[in-house]
Amino acid sequence: MNKSNIMNLISDPWLPVQDKAGTCHTIKLSEIGGHRDAHFVEIKAPRADFKGAIYQLLIGILQTAFAPKDSREWKKYWRTPPSQEELEQAFKRIETAFNLNTTNGTPAFMQDFDLPKGEDKNIAALLIEAPGGKTITDNADHFIKRGGVENLSPYWAAIALFTLQINAPSGGVGHRVSLRGGGPLTTLVLPPENSTQNTLWHQLWLNVLTEEEMLEQHGNNDLGGLPATFPWMTDTRTSEKKGMETYPEDAHPLQMYWSMPRRIRLHWDESNDGVCGLSGQQSTHLLHSFHAKNYGVNYTGNWVHSLTPYSLEAGNEPLSIKGQPGGLGYRHWLGLAVSDESGKAKKVPATVVQNYLKTRCHWIGDKSLNPRLWAFGYDMDNMKARCWYEANMPIFNLEGEALADLHDYAQAMVQAAVDVLKTLKSALKIAWFKRPKDAKGDLSAIDANFWSATESEFYRLLAQLAELAEKDDEDSAKKLLISWANRLKQSARELFDQYALSSMNEDGDFKRVIKAKHGKGGLEHYLNGSKALKALAA
Repeated sequence: MNKSNIMNLISDPWLPVQDKAGTCHTIKLSEIGGHRDAHFVEIKAPRADFKGAIYQLLIGILQTAFAPKDSREWKKYWRTPPSQEELEQAFKRIETAFNLNTTNGTPAFMQDFDLPKGEDKNIAALLIEAPGGKTITDNADHFIKRGGVENLSPYWAAIALFTLQINAPSGGVGHRVSLRGGGPLTTLVLPPENSTQNTLWHQLWLNVLTEEEMLEQHGNNDLGGLPATFPWMTDTRTSEKKGMETYPEDAHPLQMYWSMPRRIRLHWDESNDGVCGLSGQQSTHLLHSFHAKNYGVNYTGNWVHSLTPYSLEAGNEPLSIKGQPGGLGYRHWLGLAVSDESGKAKKVPATVVQNYLKTRCHWIGDKSLNPRLWAFGYDMDNMKARCWYEANMPIFNLEGEALADLHDYAQAMVQAAVDVLKTLKSALKIAWFKRPKDAKGDLSAIDANFWSATESEFYRLLAQLAELAEKDDEDSAKKLLISWANRLKQSARELFDQYALSSMNEDGDFKRVIKAKHGKGGLEHYLNGSKALKALAA
């Protein structure tokens, strides 16, 4: 293939961004620092998971080719973003790893080095939510139908492939999961929304480690050359047999950003021009299919990704925190924004979050503005994508005893909320059914409404508690915790009244509803006796 015709994610202008004025641009990756007085503030992608993946792609490229040597250099580029020329020069040494339309036996971004044979699949199968082969054969694709996307432009095919590789769920025998496990959560630190530094560059730079910090990450720093970082630059480390796993000592630490568990090769010989099935944009090339094979790289051992929170338990390998039914909310703040040791396993935030609290908040120098935590990921049931979730949460510029106090406040608040929700659902079952203990059914809507109704108040009070923790003002903090207890009770009562006489009530027995709210063993009885609520005032 003619070298001049090769498409490349780094050298080609393809990245859709938006500036502060709301104008959209298509830029090269080397322009992410801004140009011609245009400060880009957001990536505009056709899908939410692609947007999250592109942020990770850009962070990975910066980490690989433009990592600051130390805190001094990190602060330099925080104050003044690099020029396009600086980034172009830095990215040149890894550019060949981002070629797209190459032939088997030559490196192609996120594709098996040489995969002449495999199972042919439609291009839509790159999308995580697409029904699998058995689902289609069994005609069981009832909710997510086949044939939704028939073609992709080269760049969006590459992003779809990257999204699949870094989130890869279980996909049948020998189809390996991502380095972080199937469907991991990703958490990024972002500047405050009202900050002048809430630009795309600063959003990315907050999540880039220094070279000194990278030396502390899991992996083998003695391995050199592009193949140690980019697994598609050489023959694939396949995993047909036991003993062929890939441990951190088998790869450079940077491979955590570029893990490639799936063996895939895109079909370029079928490409033609037309409209991309995802972006709706005209493209001179469209991809319709690819072929794949199982037993790709099997990442095993103590891998820890810098952008993902983990659950740590003595004697076990780190377990990445995954998306769960019900979405992301304030009940997950502990473990995502600060460490949580309340359970058997210790939940720790992503490395970038820990590093922000240890160093970045001091390097930046302005502790009056609190950054945000952007958490996102799929809720996977093995190979089935149930939902995509994302949420923004606050991070507070605290350390030491002040941070420990805030953790304790948040833990007590969440425990009280969990207890009240349990009480609410129990009371509703009493109101609805003659035999509540035998009642079955999906009560997830009640959960969702309860968490939604109390979320804004939780974060409002948490922000005030953060200020009081820094002042060591326990008396004022206690008043806020009592206010939270009252809010929980109010929300439980309102939701009980809303649901008690709903269609779930099997016979419309109003006396049973009154008893469920005010009688012994009812809502008010449990709210008044709740140990978790009383603990807030203790």
